[in-house]
Amino acid sequence: MKITIINGSPRKNGSTAKILKKMRENFEEKEEVTVTYYDLVDYSLLDCSGCLSCYAKGICHLKDNLEDINNNVAEADALLIGSPVYVSNVPATLKKYIDRGHFVLEQSLYGKYTYAVCTYEIGGSRDVISILNKLFRISGGIILGNLQIKLPFNSNPLTLPGIEQKLEKASHHIYNSIKKKKSKKCTDRLFNWFAIRHVIRPYAVKKPKQYKAVLERWVKLRIV
Repeated sequence: MKITIINGSPRKNGSTAKILKKMRENFEEKEEVTVTYYDLVDYSLLDCSGCLSCYAKGICHLKDNLEDINNNVAEADALLIGSPVYVSNVPATLKKYIDRGHFVLEQSLYGKYTYAVCTYEIGGSRDVISILNKLFRISGGIILGNLQIKLPFNSNPLTLPGIEQKLEKASHHIYNSIKKKKSKKCTDRLFNWFAIRHVIRPYAVKKPKQYKAVLERWVKLRIV
């Protein structure tokens, strides 16, 4: 079982990171689990230039090692993304990754289990969770739930009463769902089928050269 955890916060040792690292510890205590953890801030990600070359070639032309993360996600069984709230949204660090992660057209999360974690002080957590869940859903992922943790700014979330038990419960739920091969919700399955068959595919097949890598990936995933 391979699990990828991505910290979308620009703070490597902030509240979001502490929660994600604790969940990593929980996973690593399970049998036959390999966890890969990323702090996106380490990659100094460049802005998406909107050139669309990735649709034809399958990789981004910008050189900042982003594809190392993408390749790991492609091999993983599950993806967890953690984010703080920045103006009722995800921080720029995470948005850059979302823009360049080959998520939607390539259906990079097709059949993978997904989970969102959000830390916040005042509000906006529902907005962030909505953004991440929408990303998971339209990229073909299987949504297992989310955590929204309210805490004072720059505090240690692991000192909150009952938080470690809460994280252990969430980690156990994710692990068991993967192990038991939990199915995607019928509504999400119908949504993905409609989006691919009636929205994305008709558009892409009209320009086979421009979307060469996308069409090849669909065949590989058997979703065409």
